[in-house]
Amino acid sequence: MSSKFSQIKNIKNLLKNLFDFRYFVLTGFIIFLIIIGIAFFLVYQNAREMSVQINDNFNQQQLILARQAATQINKTLNDIRVEVESLKKLIAMNSKAVQREYIKTIFELLQFKGLIEIGLIDPKGLIVDYYHVNSFKQIDPQKIKINCNLDNSDKMILGQLHVEHEDKEKPIVTAMFCTDIPFDNVSNGLLFIKLDISRIVKDVVWNIRSGKTGYAWVIDETGRFLYHPDEMFIGRNAFTARKKRKPYISYTQINQIMRKRMLNGEEGTGTYVSGWHRGIEGEITKLIAFTPMRNPLFPSDRVWSVAVVAPISEVAEVVHWMYMRHFEAEVALIAGVFVFGLLVFFYQQRVSRALKQRVYQQKIYLSNILQSSVDAIIFIDNENRVQAWNKGAEMIFGYTAKEMIGQTFHRLIPPELDADKELQHIQQEVNNKGYIRNYFTQRVTKEGRRITIDLSRTLVRSEEGEIIGSVAIIKDATEKMELEQRIYNTEKLASIGTLAAGVAHEINNPISVILGFTDLLLEKFEPDSPEYKDLKIIEENGNHAKKVVENLLGFARITEGLEDTVDINHSIDTVINIVKNTLMTKKIDLVVQIEENLPRVQGDTREFQQVIFNLINNSVSAMSEKGGKLKISAWANSDWVHLSVADTGIGIPDKIKPRVFDPFFTTKKIGEGTGLGLSLCYGIVKKYGGKIDFKSISVEDNINKPPGTTFTVSMPIHKPKDEGERP
Repeated sequence: MSSKFSQIKNIKNLLKNLFDFRYFVLTGFIIFLIIIGIAFFLVYQNAREMSVQINDNFNQQQLILARQAATQINKTLNDIRVEVESLKKLIAMNSKAVQREYIKTIFELLQFKGLIEIGLIDPKGLIVDYYHVNSFKQIDPQKIKINCNLDNSDKMILGQLHVEHEDKEKPIVTAMFCTDIPFDNVSNGLLFIKLDISRIVKDVVWNIRSGKTGYAWVIDETGRFLYHPDEMFIGRNAFTARKKRKPYISYTQINQIMRKRMLNGEEGTGTYVSGWHRGIEGEITKLIAFTPMRNPLFPSDRVWSVAVVAPISEVAEVVHWMYMRHFEAEVALIAGVFVFGLLVFFYQQRVSRALKQRVYQQKIYLSNILQSSVDAIIFIDNENRVQAWNKGAEMIFGYTAKEMIGQTFHRLIPPELDADKELQHIQQEVNNKGYIRNYFTQRVTKEGRRITIDLSRTLVRSEEGEIIGSVAIIKDATEKMELEQRIYNTEKLASIGTLAAGVAHEINNPISVILGFTDLLLEKFEPDSPEYKDLKIIEENGNHAKKVVENLLGFARITEGLEDTVDINHSIDTVINIVKNTLMTKKIDLVVQIEENLPRVQGDTREFQQVIFNLINNSVSAMSEKGGKLKISAWANSDWVHLSVADTGIGIPDKIKPRVFDPFFTTKKIGEGTGLGLSLCYGIVKKYGGKIDFKSISVEDNINKPPGTTFTVSMPIHKPKDEGERP
């Protein structure tokens, strides 16, 4: 009986254990599901937060690009404003002829930055000086005054924007600003400048890339596109242009962003729905970052806005990738609790990789920002070898990063400079002060062109404080330095001409007295007497001296440059009369072979005489040591008149032949020349459609051949306007 009772008790215990185990399993399964649910929820929350964070980081990078673009556009407008303010001061201090040269110089400098028209209107309302690009025609002065935004202050304000068409299909946005300038002693003239706003903006933002396919666009305070990758949008209102292209798309989001934030000068980020992106049609959600742009040229109520946009799908790819990785982790977690710890480890590894990926992406973004700089940004290690070389450096020096990384700067230093001494000096300054700022020096590009650079260099230290190298920021200051030097030398030459004219007048007065008394004395002696003959010699030499002074006066006189044709024979005779005494003292034989009655050519007489004088002066300098032979020839051929100046001097070495027409380049010692002679000749000849060339054999390159140089100037023969209309 007891045995039977014992068996029943064992069965009950077994059932109880099974029952307890079932609840244990069920409880464990429920806890496992809760853990899995919590895990899925945490993964979802984490992925969502990371998606928001990645979108925000991406937009912040876009905002940096927008700020940089706005700064660069502002810099271009400020450069133009500063140049115009300098021009205004120079015009007020100089004669009309020099004013014209200044206006032309500023036009040539700024037309590649977006200037399309510049001119001067006199008090009568007539345009007296005007320069413009070929695709634009001169407009009526009254319309110019209407387009100018002038107030009672002396501040230059950009006028209203206008949409024009450079050709039938390409719209552009233009604007004009003006300023009063002294025209004469009693009245003011008007200096007007017209800018291609579309080009100024496009030069900065057209190559901006956010992500793979993102781009930038710019609007004004009315919502009009100043730039958009789709050229048909330029000059059109953004609110209506989008709706017209895709009327079934709702543009509420972007319209609110533009109307409430961008047009009010706010900076920020957001999202909106568009109907297209770089050829892809359909509803596309985009990320946008925008920043305002203001400038001293703008009226107080005017603000432009620069926006950088990219499809959110490019960022969603990263988020989707992270979703998939987390899902795989949860599937592996469900496979068994026994691998839970291992899955946690893998999960942490994946999170770590994701963070590294984010850091890598940020590094790429920063690298893109660095590469998009127009200035050269270079990293140099402690051995003075290049380790980083951005696109700006490639643009300035012509060398690619592959060609320069691992190399020193020796190849960039001109041969006349001691490269080791130059680099040692810069390195010493950086080591002593920690930096060097605004160091101007010469460098040579890959093509052999010499440029002036503005160098700033700063030491870079590690977290432990050890010096690991330095960062150099280099700007190309060639155009700025050449312009400043050209203005300085132009003023100096004008002063020299004025001084020469004054000295000539002072010499002319005593010569007139000498000739007057000589004439009185001649009346007191018989023509056959020795005294009479001596007085005639005095009179002849006095008249000769007076003729030389008159030629010098005529040569130094500042003209208005109104002549449009040149008498070659007269110009050569005038210059020869001035220099022939100098040639005699220098023991230089002069040979002249000039055809009589040469046709008149295009140009200005004074400027053409300046060309002849400069060529003769260079030849005299080349023969100054031992004298020689100078041959001046002139002849007509077909539609051209040719003038050659040949000498038997030392010649021009082959190594400097490509640079003889460069401004301020000279082989003369300090005080013997400015280096402007041949550059001015080249500019004058080219201005009137002519050509200038030379052949030279130098002592340095050809020992066995007689040295010498021949410069040949070819000018087109002047043809009257009605000549081509005759039957």
